[in-house]
Amino acid sequence: MGLIEFIINIYMLAFGLRMFMPAASPFSENPIQRGLYSATEPVLRPIRQVIMRGEPRFDWSPVFAIIALVVVRGLLVTTVMGVPLSSSLASGLLDVFDFVVRVLAILFLGAFFISIESPFAFSQSGHMMHSIAHFFLAPIRRFTGYRIGRPDVSALLGIVLLGVLLGLVQQQAGPLVAQVAGSATNMMLEGVFYVIDFIFDVLFIVILVRAVLSFFNPDTGNALFQMLILFSDPILAPIRRIMPSTYGIDFSPLIAILILRFVQMSLLPLLLRI
Repeated sequence: MGLIEFIINIYMLAFGLRMFMPAASPFSENPIQRGLYSATEPVLRPIRQVIMRGEPRFDWSPVFAIIALVVVRGLLVTTVMGVPLSSSLASGLLDVFDFVVRVLAILFLGAFFISIESPFAFSQSGHMMHSIAHFFLAPIRRFTGYRIGRPDVSALLGIVLLGVLLGLVQQQAGPLVAQVAGSATNMMLEGVFYVIDFIFDVLFIVILVRAVLSFFNPDTGNALFQMLILFSDPILAPIRRIMPSTYGIDFSPLIAILILRFVQMSLLPLLLRI
């Protein structure tokens, strides 16, 4: 059941990305878009044949695909574990929302790094990330303003708002999915710290993977490796300025990992208790 749930979650993410990548095709220059198209189009094509498209140039089939996966997941949980269908469906929707919050949090973090001109910020992948993030951050940017070269405050506010929204949703859905629901204020704070904690986990993995790949002379033209640089260089570059490489060995990834873990394991729990 765990493997099936994992596959369902991956496909939910893929269908969600398709909503914001209408140009994805087997002829796309970006390998991420080509792979995404190949993985999702066999499912989306028959849905389009049954369900008409919505507004011009917006394809609603990924939304219906996600809803169908939530129902399938709920039926599986009900059949295998004997959980009431209403609870399993509510839990599935909450998991989807949690997943969307995580993806958007990383997207907004990427938008923030792009605003401070991280390397490869305006590569093909960086441009795609910037365009998708702007779709969500545009309302906030009307108040905060936005200019390349200046830290994007809207992206940081977006991450905080994601945590607040997650906490409110969990607080409302708590009784239905058998979770312990606290006060709205506490749940919002826990939601914010949950999102920040997840971001620290992602940065830890990104820096670790980049450090390992550096021993194999990776292709800097690869879209995935460019994303690793985009997310890791804003953290590694300041450390390198203070502590240059010694005897050709770059210790900045190790120092960055130690700092991230210290903040995540010591300072964040302390702030949450306050």
